[in-house]
Amino acid sequence: MANIGVPKGQQTAYERWEMSSFSSDKDNSVRNTQAKIDAENAEKSAQIFDDMRKKGYAKGMQEGFAVGMAEAKERAQEDKQKFLTLMTAFSDALEKSDEQIADDVLSLALDVAKSMIKVKLNIDPAAVLAVVMDAIHYLPHIQKPARILLHHDDVQLLREHMADDVSSGQWQIHEDYRVERGGCIVETGTNQVDATNVVRWKRISEALSQHNDWLLP
Repeated sequence: MANIGVPKGQQTAYERWEMSSFSSDKDNSVRNTQAKIDAENAEKSAQIFDDMRKKGYAKGMQEGFAVGMAEAKERAQEDKQKFLTLMTAFSDALEKSDEQIADDVLSLALDVAKSMIKVKLNIDPAAVLAVVMDAIHYLPHIQKPARILLHHDDVQLLREHMADDVSSGQWQIHEDYRVERGGCIVETGTNQVDATNVVRWKRISEALSQHNDWLLP
């Protein structure tokens, strides 16, 4: 081993080399030790940073999930309310649609019935006889003489049908331009039964809560 107490100028070459080698080994050992410590510290720091990053990520995910769930619930509630509103509106529209369809069908049925009645009155002149008999039936008390007002084309048919009553003076049959063919007006001194087509059809329409004008096609 080199003589450490000998001044450097008085040391032999071997002693100087040995001293230098020892110093280098010592320095290398210190550097290696420090490097190892630095590496361990760096690794620990990296581990701490990674743990903090993972914790921060987990916390962020948890908070983000909670916020996301809250927003999802809120949107789900809004969507549910919109759906209920839509269903209510749809049900109302469907109900109104059903009512409208029923009214349309009834109106169509009345139009068809009116058309059929008009055709029958035109091709069957005797149809007026039933109308007249029905109107007479509604008179509470027949005071003689009584009058029957008819369309010009129905007068002769009724006179032939009620010839005996007419000849005895119990009934008077007169033409009236206001009365459409197929209808009549029966009146006495105190009562009147309007059995014209317009009035009879109006009663039928009102009974069905409809406004269907006889004069319209």
